[in-house]
Amino acid sequence: MHETKRSYKGLHIVLCVPDATAPGKPSGGVLFTAPDRSIGVRFTLDWRALRGSVQQAEEWFFAYAAGVVDCELVGGLGIDLRYD
Repeated sequence: MHETKRSYKGLHIVLCVPDATAPGKPSGGVLFTAPDRSIGVRFTLDWRALRGSVQQAEEWFFAYAAGVVDCELVGGLGIDLRYD
């Protein structure tokens, strides 16, 4: 499992990209944590197959994570990712 740490709009994001995938099994995940890492939310992703390189999958995971953050910051998912 390839793991990369990034940040987006003040949140820490850890992208866990698998080396291989299998249908119906968790295939990586995205972990969001507050700036002080006191609270976090993890999404486990399940795709039929990841195509391309690990770098391409990582970019896709980051785009997914940024979309989740943006949706939440406008009140869309019901998960409080804001850190006041």
